[in-house]
Amino acid sequence: MGKSVHIRNRNGRLYIETYIFGKQSRKSLGLRLTGNKKQDKKVFMLAEIIRSRREMQLACAEWGIPDCLSSDKALHIYMEENMRKSGNVTLKNCLSYLKRYRYGEIRLSQITPKWLEDFQEWLRSDTGLSQGSASLYSSALRHQLRLAVRDGVLTLNPADFVKNIKMPESRKQPLSLQSLKRLASIPINGALGSEVRRAFLFSCFTGLRISDLRSLERNMIVTRSDGIMWICKEQKKTKTMVNIPLNVTALSILGQETAADGERFVFPLLARSKANTDQYLSKWGKMAGVEHVSWHTARHTMATIALENGAELRTVSELLGHTDISTTLRYAKATDSLKVSAVGSMPGIEIEVENPAESK
Repeated sequence: MGKSVHIRNRNGRLYIETYIFGKQSRKSLGLRLTGNKKQDKKVFMLAEIIRSRREMQLACAEWGIPDCLSSDKALHIYMEENMRKSGNVTLKNCLSYLKRYRYGEIRLSQITPKWLEDFQEWLRSDTGLSQGSASLYSSALRHQLRLAVRDGVLTLNPADFVKNIKMPESRKQPLSLQSLKRLASIPINGALGSEVRRAFLFSCFTGLRISDLRSLERNMIVTRSDGIMWICKEQKKTKTMVNIPLNVTALSILGQETAADGERFVFPLLARSKANTDQYLSKWGKMAGVEHVSWHTARHTMATIALENGAELRTVSELLGHTDISTTLRYAKATDSLKVSAVGSMPGIEIEVENPAESK
């Protein structure tokens, strides 16, 4: 059978499973069985309505019939619904440009590869955006199209036939160990500034994103049977777990934190502040004579220092919580130190070199 849709019961939770030419996808219906026969009969009736609707969507796509139930929804409405769920700032910015685009009023069923290609060209050429920002917003839209396929709103993803705007190579560099030491020797005034400084340095030795620094709770730092303290935390961005052992420097930064009784967060001021903390990092970098100090700089620095000191790429990828090692490769550009180490590791052999004068 090429295509089929089924309702599955997994421990009282109902799911819809879709098979399309051997490829299976599963999505929770958000419905649970209660054990009450009358109530559960109504739950199964609702599940069957959803199953039937999904089956009709597949049939419409197969026979080229516009699906008035879902794919007829306007793109910007679909994006707004997802934005309210995620609160994603990049998606919000992408949506604002979509509404400015002359042909942005489009329904999901009307999106073609040509429309997407034209929208990307408009982002790149007519908006005043840098190529990096245009690539970022284009990626946000393409992700929405992938979600639409996942949700059964679309069967085919138009983005599969169009190359994304190329992200330019970043000019931002990780901190050298010397620059990191120079930053560490300079204080930042104010209670929040002081905590921003400690959190940044902590990130340089753990690789935590700013979102995870803000949400880092004390109960997420545990001492294992080997006596080593670890961070065990679900990442805010990817919803995947990271397990990071703390070295001496990271522990010393934690030791500077004086937690009030019942304090939940490791960096409480950072967790509760709505201030733009990037301004602290920018001024701090200028004081130390270091360019491009940002929260991402700390994460980049951790990866580079670890690689320069012999850590394997796969290990660094797991510490950073990357779901794809190709993401880590962006941090793994060869520094001068790595190049010297690589050349120095090559075995030496004795080579007898002829004297040109004697060969004549």
